[in-house]
Amino acid sequence: MKKTEKKKFDCKDIEKNVQAYLDGRLSEKEILKIEDHLSYCLPCDKKVDFEKRLKKLIKLKAAEKSYPKKLELELKKILRTSQN
Repeated sequence: MKKTEKKKFDCKDIEKNVQAYLDGRLSEKEILKIEDHLSYCLPCDKKVDFEKRLKKLIKLKAAEKSYPKKLELELKKILRTSQN
């Protein structure tokens, strides 16, 4: 890779950043790199699509039922530590 060439995301970068991408917590530059990678990498595209549908389903199901506040706090704690 030439010094002036911008580094593209590889599959490991996608896996590491998929949640931040889906949550809209990346810069426009990072989003473009991910979307470029997804345009030619079917396995990563499928993974991101799966994660997107899973998040949507969880959100839908969570809105349908009531649950203990303690469960919500524990889930948030788990999600925070898994994103680091």
